[in-house]
Amino acid sequence: MLRFVFLLVVCAAAISPAGAIVGGNVGGNAWRHSVMLTSRGGEICSGTLIARDLVITAAHCVAKSDSYAVEAGGTSIAVVQIAVHPRYRADSFETRKPSPDLAVLKLASPAPANIRPAPLAKDATLPARNTRYLIAGFGVVAEGNRGSVGTLRTAQLPSVGTTGAIMVRLALSNGSPPRGSCDGDSGGSVYREEDGRLVLHAVIGWATGRTGKGCGAVTGATLIGIQLEWIRATAKRFHSTVD
Repeated sequence: MLRFVFLLVVCAAAISPAGAIVGGNVGGNAWRHSVMLTSRGGEICSGTLIARDLVITAAHCVAKSDSYAVEAGGTSIAVVQIAVHPRYRADSFETRKPSPDLAVLKLASPAPANIRPAPLAKDATLPARNTRYLIAGFGVVAEGNRGSVGTLRTAQLPSVGTTGAIMVRLALSNGSPPRGSCDGDSGGSVYREEDGRLVLHAVIGWATGRTGKGCGAVTGATLIGIQLEWIRATAKRFHSTVD
């Protein structure tokens, strides 16, 4: 799933909730923390393990009344509780008023030992332009290519600005090949490598494309550090803890 929105982005493009990584690579260390979210209705999103029994994803990925499960390390685990950020607004894209597109999911059982909780960014300041990030998701490699869903792909992208003082925008320079999130990447991970480990800095929420496309140009993601107090309080309410 990927949201189509209309925000102040320096590019004439449609904006949408995010799916598989366009221009991405298979492999790397993101598999240690990244998970796929599925629903009985057949929709796919991505997410990140933040405790042995907690996953963070995009709020719009769990907006429907449905049964959800997480695919982690080859194991399917049911989602038993969902907490959506209290300031999330489902009409953010229509009203052009960004809100924290975040949800924390409580799993029925701990994730397999080969999948590890990602440490969370604690910096609540907005990132500088050209800060490098690694995005990860299980979405499509091109719009409409449903056959590519389900494989974790990653891509390196620099920040090009922020939105609403809560989100970071990631994109290559104009003229570069398409690279960014797409259908199925919503809720996916935005990491930075710090001291030899991947640290979760944001959660993918939307994407834009070029020349009428919906993905592959700009990726928008809700910053974790700014929402850390809510994430920790939610983990405590779910009788868990996060790093």
